[in-house]
Amino acid sequence: MKHVTPLLSSLLISLCAALIAGPSAGCGPATPQAEEPSVDRLAPTTLYPMEPGTQWVYDVDTGGGEPPTLGIFEVIEAVGHQRQIANNRGMTSAGQVRHGDPITYEITPDGIRHPSSGGWLLRAPLREGAEWDGMGGRTARVTDLDASVEVFAGTFEHCVEITETGGEDGRQVRTVYCPQVGPVLIESSMDMRLTTRQVATTARLRTHAPGGEE
Repeated sequence: MKHVTPLLSSLLISLCAALIAGPSAGCGPATPQAEEPSVDRLAPTTLYPMEPGTQWVYDVDTGGGEPPTLGIFEVIEAVGHQRQIANNRGMTSAGQVRHGDPITYEITPDGIRHPSSGGWLLRAPLREGAEWDGMGGRTARVTDLDASVEVFAGTFEHCVEITETGGEDGRQVRTVYCPQVGPVLIESSMDMRLTTRQVATTARLRTHAPGGEE
């Protein structure tokens, strides 16, 4: 039986390292690859992730023929199961970020709710035709479980469309939530009671910056 010389052994080790770094490996036992954890795309927290610091920037079209304006929304506070999201209104002269009045949401095992009104933003289990009490006295309904939408931020697939109708002001809201991003398209329309004119606002996602746990 021939013994491997130190030089040959060194060459084999170098070759093995090169193969491992390349597309295949054939020296020594294979290292098992860690499996990516599966993500439930229909989970409310997947469809609207609210990690601290998450930011969504929208092109907001008010339907008046004017160019769209930018709407910037951020998760500004996370305490326990509650999250506060507010509109970023720019910087003060002292260089501090100004925010509008925040909206508080609560993450529960049943979904994401609006504590002050008792309405739900998203409520599990999400299935075609499922309904729940939404915000503003509206009724929310799942109208599409596999929607696709194209906006400035890109093309998003396997999204969930929620349509809200009724309520105190008769407003209808259609929101498309996409996995691991959040609301990508928001359409709000309302018939004016004193005229036959309809007021409509559309927000399309321009950029999305995920946050991280504090």
